Amino acid sequence: MSNKKEINFQYGKDNISIKIPEKSIIAMPHIKHLDKLNNELASLTKSLHRPISSLPLSEIARWKKNAVVVISDRTRPMPTDRVLPLILNEINQGGIKDEKIKIIIALGTHRPMTNDEIIKMVGGYVKNRVEVKNHDWNNKEILIPLGRTANGIYIDVNKEVYNADLVVGVSCVKPHRAAGWSGGSKIIDPGVCGERTVCGTHYLTVDYKIEEVMGCLDNPFRKESEEIAREVGLNFSINLVLNEDDEIVNIFSGDFIEAHKMAAKFAETIFRDPQTEKADFMICGSGEWGPDFWSAVQAIFSAEYLVKNGGTIVFFARCPEGFAPEHPQLSEIGYRPISEIFKMVKEKKITDLAAAGHSVAVSRIIVEKDIECIIISEGISKEIADYLGLRWMKYSQEAVDYIFKKHSSSARGYLFSGKSVTDTVVIPW
Repeated sequence: MSNKKEINFQYGKDNISIKIPEKSIIAMPHIKHLDKLNNELASLTKSLHRPISSLPLSEIARWKKNAVVVISDRTRPMPTDRVLPLILNEINQGGIKDEKIKIIIALGTHRPMTNDEIIKMVGGYVKNRVEVKNHDWNNKEILIPLGRTANGIYIDVNKEVYNADLVVGVSCVKPHRAAGWSGGSKIIDPGVCGERTVCGTHYLTVDYKIEEVMGCLDNPFRKESEEIAREVGLNFSINLVLNEDDEIVNIFSGDFIEAHKMAAKFAETIFRDPQTEKADFMICGSGEWGPDFWSAVQAIFSAEYLVKNGGTIVFFARCPEGFAPEHPQLSEIGYRPISEIFKMVKEKKITDLAAAGHSVAVSRIIVEKDIECIIISEGISKEIADYLGLRWMKYSQEAVDYIFKKHSSSARGYLFSGKSVTDTVVIPW
């Protein structure tokens, strides 16, 4: 084999190092680097004072009695602790005092964050200043039903969000397998909605290939999400575009549809990294942003259009919290032919449609395209991996060497480091 190059991949909080022939690397796709804003607080102030298709945040807050600020959780790395104080100050300027402001963490179906995790994310200053709460998608007591969307999906949303006079969403904008782009209305749906809403929305894209959704604003999930956010009353949306170090490179605030569109248009200029060669393999890592397989699996979605049928994925995913603790039915479904998943949904053998949607997305890769997925993981056992249709290996270099035994010494592939969730996605060509 040719000269080998040592490459590091993220593995939870740590790194995994492998050696791979240089000639085998097609590319290490990555977002284009932009330096962080020179003065992010000044830029945020300008964005809040001169928003897109909206009055300034402080003016919207005027004459309102209370406010809820909805923020992303730990699986979406953001400089949340740095931007929240200024956002709270602007709401104060509108006349709403801190004791009338709540921050609700848009968990979607992720597990609740611990107190220590919340303090680390929002900062001790904010945690002491206003009430910060986890959303609980499975607790019907905290939800309010608002009827159905035009597509018939139930709208169940966090009561405190719906009843607030002012609702502000804060999120980042990155390519997303189901929603096209994160950010905007997505902070509401699935962020602070109940099971029926989350599952119904996620299942809308099961018939679509990744290149028909990721990086595309015109998709069923986004349309549904925007309808729901409008019904819930999302008054103001703050959309951050981040670089590979999760630093702010641009901010788009204002109307939750128009500001988000502009954020996505800008984000596309750094996230689009066209690739024309189909690969024999893909090797990827996942950082702390992927505490379980449910979250970490984002890292392999690009294989649907980057890897040849019959190819191989090597996936470094520590998954300290296991497979999918919030979606136990997924362990029963596993990954299987998509026609079987559809049949099980129709026969109501699968009731968790979010789990079904996840299963379809992964099955498109490892079942329909017959791409072997080798996982190196401390949190996923060999038994679970075998049952799911994954191949478990203990040693990282063994998995890499296996690629060339399987595909020959001329095999070529893509590498994704996994340092941040931003490293795991490339918009299709």
